[in-house]
Amino acid sequence: MSRARTKTIVLTVLGAVGAFLIASTVLAEEHKSQDLSHPDGVASIGFHKGQARRNWRVRCDRGQSLKKALRRAREHHTIRFYGTCYESIVITTDHLTVRGVNGATIDGSQSPSEAVVLIDGARDVELVDFTVQNGTDQGVLATHQAQGVLRHLKAQNNGTVGLSVDRSHIEIVDLTLDNNKTGGMDAYAGSTVVAKGEISANNNGGDGLAANGKTFLELRGANITAGQNVGSGISIINDSRLQIFSFPEAQGSSITADNNGFAGIGILGSELGVVGSQFFGSGANVISASNNGVFGFFAPAGAILSPHGTAKFVAQGNGVGMLLEDGASALIIGGLNVTQNGAGISAHGAGTLTLVSVPPNPSNVDQNQIDLDLGFGTRLTADGIGFTSINCDATVLARGVSCP
Repeated sequence: MSRARTKTIVLTVLGAVGAFLIASTVLAEEHKSQDLSHPDGVASIGFHKGQARRNWRVRCDRGQSLKKALRRAREHHTIRFYGTCYESIVITTDHLTVRGVNGATIDGSQSPSEAVVLIDGARDVELVDFTVQNGTDQGVLATHQAQGVLRHLKAQNNGTVGLSVDRSHIEIVDLTLDNNKTGGMDAYAGSTVVAKGEISANNNGGDGLAANGKTFLELRGANITAGQNVGSGISIINDSRLQIFSFPEAQGSSITADNNGFAGIGILGSELGVVGSQFFGSGANVISASNNGVFGFFAPAGAILSPHGTAKFVAQGNGVGMLLEDGASALIIGGLNVTQNGAGISAHGAGTLTLVSVPPNPSNVDQNQIDLDLGFGTRLTADGIGFTSINCDATVLARGVSCP
């Protein structure tokens, strides 16, 4: 082999080795920037519907910070985090997902703030699979027309409420709101909350779930348990609504508001409605308010509407099964089961009450110390319900019952 050819081969080999070393260095630097020990977490880039989608992995169990990841995250990004993050966070980015992995937790005990997790005006936010706890004030706060989904979350042991919804629109799915100091959820100021799946609001220092100030709480295939709260299981206040619509996916919803300190369900100047004409008489939606400290259903100036027999209302073991006063109204066709209370139905100064039993979903009001206690101008129409004991005054207008 000639000396010139040998030199050419050597130079070629050296060039290849150099290129390999340069490429290895670049790859090492890229890998280093994505290492879990990096303080801002890991970024991996893919593509979704024509837009870049970045997944951040944050290891709070290794000293990383969700706040830092949130500062860098953009729309359509997902942040996955591990371990317990001792911080509070603010979400202002639209189309963002924050997902916990393997029992992840955000703990506010070392970061006093208005909320452990604040969603401030962001739209299409999804919070999934983690616990929010030990906040000095609120666990999760959605405000300023925020919109999003809270899925498989726990908000517990917070200084006031587990979840606050202020002028915002939130979907809650499989949520636990237990053991908070003043309440499980407080939604107010014209907010909308759509509940799905298993919702727990137990052992709170006030109400389990509260909707106030023209707020709309809809059950869409939700099973709500709101028990052993100091106040009421559910409170619907000040021109708000608790509603089960006629959608097929809404049928089979339930509320169990038992063993609360004051009332199972409070409807104060507000409305509880269950509709669905295509499911007439089904009694598919069971609403129980039993064994509460004072009232099962507490409805001053409120309305309870079930015109198609698609609900069962159960009130047992309360001081008063159902209180309707101050212009309150009721239209309950089928499914009224009020038994073994001090007073079954107490209506003083109520508006119009229509209580009808239908064969597929019968109603009964019996075995109470007094089944029906009416006064002060209340108007009642009853059909097919046998009341054993009735108390009326001279101002009552009653049809279908014999008023003494």
